[in-house]
Amino acid sequence: MRAMTRIAFGLLCGGGLLLAACGPASNTNTNQAPANNAPAGNTAAPDPAPVPEPAKPLGQDELALKAWDYLKTMYNVPAKPDDRAGINSGWGPKSMNIPYTAMVLHGLHGTKAWDSNNEMIKDSVAFLVENQEAAGSFSYMPVSVMPQAKGLRAVYITSIVAQLFVDLNREGPWKGKLTDNIAKARDYLKQSQVGHPEGPAPEYDKGKAGFGGWAYSKEEIGKSVGKDGKPPANMSTSTYAIDALKACGLDPKDPLWEKALVFLKRNQNAGEVQEEGFEAIDKASGKKIKPAAKGSADYGGAIYSEESSMVEGGQQNEDGTITLFSYGSMTYNLLRGYLFAGLSKDSLPVKLAYGWIQRNYTVKRVPGFRDEKTFEMGLYYYYASMARTLNAWGSDHVEEPERGTKHDWRADLVAELKSRQKENGSWVNDKHNRWQENSPVLCTAYALDALKHTRK
Repeated sequence: MRAMTRIAFGLLCGGGLLLAACGPASNTNTNQAPANNAPAGNTAAPDPAPVPEPAKPLGQDELALKAWDYLKTMYNVPAKPDDRAGINSGWGPKSMNIPYTAMVLHGLHGTKAWDSNNEMIKDSVAFLVENQEAAGSFSYMPVSVMPQAKGLRAVYITSIVAQLFVDLNREGPWKGKLTDNIAKARDYLKQSQVGHPEGPAPEYDKGKAGFGGWAYSKEEIGKSVGKDGKPPANMSTSTYAIDALKACGLDPKDPLWEKALVFLKRNQNAGEVQEEGFEAIDKASGKKIKPAAKGSADYGGAIYSEESSMVEGGQQNEDGTITLFSYGSMTYNLLRGYLFAGLSKDSLPVKLAYGWIQRNYTVKRVPGFRDEKTFEMGLYYYYASMARTLNAWGSDHVEEPERGTKHDWRADLVAELKSRQKENGSWVNDKHNRWQENSPVLCTAYALDALKHTRK
C-alpha cells in the first residue's frame, strides 16, 4: 500500500491529466431520397426507396486490433514512483489511472477488439463503478488511496466516464445497470457549470469571463472565484462536459444550454458574435482583446478561453488591442458545442465556425499554430476533436469552396492514423510532450476515439 501511495502521490503532483478534448453523435441520415411514389390513381405499388450502399471499410478494426495488442501490455501498469506526471502509467485497476482506463475502454468499445467477457475489460469497468464518488464525480485516481486527489480534473474525468457508461448501459452485460451512475454523473456536471443555481458560484456575474463554461472541477470554482475573482473555465473542459451532458440525454430545453451558448460565443473569434459590452483581457499581454474581423485568417475560429489562446502571440492592433489566434482543436470543439447546445447549421455562429474549418482543413497538423515547431502540438487530441465534430456534422465530405476541393474526411483521417501507428500498435506524439502526448497510452486512446467517430 505504501508503494501504491507513493505512485499516487507522483500522479497527483504532476498536475493531473491536461487533456486539451461524450457519447457518440447520431449517425442517422436525414437526407435520404424519398420513395418514388406512383402518380395518384395508379394502382401500381410505389418503387421502394433506394437502399444506400454499405460504407466501405476503411480499416478501423484492423488498427484497433493492433492497438489492443499494445494496450494489453500496459494493463495494470502503475506509474513509476519517479514519474511525477504519470506519463508511463497504464490503464486498469492497479494503474490507479481512472481517465486512462475510461478512455481506453471507450475507444475499444464497438470494435472487434471489444469482448465483454474479457477479464481485463470486466475488472476495469468494475474499477470505474467502484470509484464513483458520492457527489457523482470521478477524480484522477481513487480517493480511497489518495484523498488529496478528490476533485482533481473531476469535470474532465467525470465527462469521460459518463460517456463510456452511456455506451455500456445500452447493451451487453451492463445494460440498464449503470442508469443511476449516469444520472449522478450528469447532475455533478450540471452543477459544475459556472453560474448554475445549485453550483458553487450561483451568483457569478454573467458579464464576466467564465460564465456558462466549465473549469477543471466543481470543487475549484468556488475557490477560484473567491481568490482570483473568476473561474478558470475553458473551451476544452467545457466541451467535454457538453459532450457528456448530450450523451446523458439532458433535456434540450434545460437552461444550462442557453448559458453554455453565452460562453461558447465569447470564445469565437468573430466580432459579429460578441455581445455588446463584454470585454476580455489577454492574460499574456494584459491588453484588451479584439475579436477577429472579416478577412482575417482567424475569423470564425475559436480560442482556448475568453482571455487566452494556446497559440503563442497574437495580432497587435493599432488601437492597442490584441487579436488572439484561432486554432483547430478548439474550433472543432466550438462547432460541436454549438450543435449540441441547439444551434442550427444556418445560424451565424455555426456558419462562421464551419467556414474556418473549411478554410483550414488538414489531417497533417493542428491548423492555427504559426510556428512550424508547434504544428503537431496536441495532435492526437486534435484528431479526436475533429472526428467527433465532423461525425456530429453529418456530412461525408468537407468542401473548400475557395479552392474547389472536396475531402473525404473519414478516409483521410483513417489513412493518416494508419501511417502514424507504431509497430507495437500504439500511437504517440514524437514531437511534443505538452498535454501528456508523450504518453503512448493516452495518444492510443485518442486515436481509438477518433477512429470510433469515423464509422458511419
